[in-house]
Amino acid sequence: LVNQHRFKFSSMDSSEMKQKNFPERSHLKQGLTREVAHIICMNQCKGQCCRGPLILRLEQTEVAGFKTLGRSLGIETHVSPSLDGGAWVKFTEHTGEHCPMLDPNTSECRIYSNRPGRCRSFPEKPTPGCMISSD
Repeated sequence: LVNQHRFKFSSMDSSEMKQKNFPERSHLKQGLTREVAHIICMNQCKGQCCRGPLILRLEQTEVAGFKTLGRSLGIETHVSPSLDGGAWVKFTEHTGEHCPMLDPNTSECRIYSNRPGRCRSFPEKPTPGCMISSD
């Protein structure tokens, strides 16, 4: 029975694991909509969650699209594959040490309508100093 359970768990892809075992919780400040949060991020905090020595996790289903969008915008993306077919985008490997999809002049996400799930669900936990995060 233990071996069967392990097999079932390890055969799930990461998005399936999230749904079944790790439900996403929003830690958006109470009363904020995603639209208002986006405006605050762009105009007040200037996308701090997209800057610095951070790493963005891409799901397996997002990797090809992220690379394709980067190429179509003339942006070089350094994507490191992970063992489960997903990938990591290390901001330190990109000019300016920020997400390659962040426009450093406007703080706007160049792929906002097609951004990865990790970005869509931010903040996934209370984030001190973040203007849109719950305490």
